[in-house]
Amino acid sequence: MEYVKSAFASIKENRGRSFLTMLGIIIGIASVITILAIGNGMKSTVGGELNDMQTGGITIVLNGKKTDKHLTGAEVREIGEKIPEAYGASPSVTGFVDLSARHKISANASGGNENVIYSQNKEVVAGRFFNTEEAESGSAVAVLPQACAAMLFGSTRAVGKIFEMTVNGKSMEITVVGLIKSEEKEIEQAYRIANGTEVSSSYPTIYVPYTLLTQSFGSPGENITSFKIFPHPNEQDAASLRTRRVTESLLGLRGQDAVTVQSYASMLETFNKILNVVTLVVAFVAAISLLVGGIGVMNIMTVSVTERTREIGIRKSLGARTSSILLQFLIESALITLIGGFIGMIAGYSLTFIVSKFMSFPPKIRLEDVALVVAISSSIGLFFGIYPALRAAKMNPIEALRYE
Repeated sequence: MEYVKSAFASIKENRGRSFLTMLGIIIGIASVITILAIGNGMKSTVGGELNDMQTGGITIVLNGKKTDKHLTGAEVREIGEKIPEAYGASPSVTGFVDLSARHKISANASGGNENVIYSQNKEVVAGRFFNTEEAESGSAVAVLPQACAAMLFGSTRAVGKIFEMTVNGKSMEITVVGLIKSEEKEIEQAYRIANGTEVSSSYPTIYVPYTLLTQSFGSPGENITSFKIFPHPNEQDAASLRTRRVTESLLGLRGQDAVTVQSYASMLETFNKILNVVTLVVAFVAAISLLVGGIGVMNIMTVSVTERTREIGIRKSLGARTSSILLQFLIESALITLIGGFIGMIAGYSLTFIVSKFMSFPPKIRLEDVALVVAISSSIGLFFGIYPALRAAKMNPIEALRYE
């Protein structure tokens, strides 16, 4: 404890010089913490978006350059039933449509079979989803988000109501059989759009039988060359591999590499690997200032040893052990970097908060990253403090007492 008090007294006595010595440590730690926070925030944000996309299903595509075979709706359903890692499979037919009831809006139509309900993680809060028979017969039914119903009908009580859907100039009356839950803020915005007090900046997605789009509106997709499976949580990779094997066996395409899996789980893994490397490289460059700060600590401690040569000689002549002198100067150098590390940590938090105001995603500070950076800074203080501490400890007391 006496050594710590002595180290604090020495730092306080030369506070200006000590602060300048800490500056490299402060800048290095603040920079590394900020860079790691930005990298973690980006990974978290993009990972969340990809996971949300993953809930929309994994897309399986037949490569038209390697095969001219296709699937039927019944075969897609059969494939889904053979994948225990998935809720099911559905054809994927999409189109841009115009809807008309009390108000007129444009929307994206997502066509599939009854399993397309698994393409979103929101519950059906009113009515029901269309069933197998409706999906295969091309029934004129649809499931809407509550916000879409609010824009179209001016009300979220829309089950059983009829609207007109137009695709490429062809129109048909469609009955609403179910409503999907929307966030409260989405519904409020939808009412503002319906009342003309706000302009829509995006298009809602409605769900209809894929056969409605292909048979009644002439959308391509009767000969299915791509479909989606909806894996259980944490079963994306297993579901993808099994679906590929089942599809190849069903169509006799084994070994032809004609079935492609577009998995967001693989995309997320690749993205994380790339971002980890980029973050580490940038953090390493920023950490160079920690090295510079460490050299500064060694320099200032060498000066301190020179200035206190006579003090060291007196202490040694009074019986101070070599290990005591060594420990005294090591503690002082460690304290300089520890204090610099603490200030750098605060500066890093502050800088991250400021940077977050100009970014489209929130940075994410992990406590383990902060602890690691501060531990490294303390280790740098000890490492670069060894030379001046050894120099002080090995001084000849007689020569030290003669020093002026």
